Amino acid sequence: MKNYLFIISRAPYASSHAFEQLEAAMVAAVFDASVTVLLRDEGVWALQPRQEGSATQQNTFAKALAALPAYEVEQLYVCRASLNKHSVSADPSLGFEPMSLAAQQRLIDSSDVVIGGQS
Repeated sequence: MKNYLFIISRAPYASSHAFEQLEAAMVAAVFDASVTVLLRDEGVWALQPRQEGSATQQNTFAKALAALPAYEVEQLYVCRASLNKHSVSADPSLGFEPMSLAAQQRLIDSSDVVIGGQS
């Protein structure tokens, strides 16, 4: 089984890119891939509590993140430096574990497939 790492680095409501990456992660998990999700850069905004996607006429990103364990995506990480840079206080109910830059590099190096995008 291949290990897929999805790096979401774009803001959740700026475009459809972050949602598309999240959907791709769910599809990969449905086909029995081992899937890990890492939020970093502007992607950490997806962890803000009390999101109102309807204000931008979009689905609420936090609801999609909360569904990941139902797809057996349980390795959920967030860049600690990005959280600090943007002063984001992550919603703890989403279950994302903060990760150092060195740990992120080890995760990337140990993944068979890395799917990401720049912000």
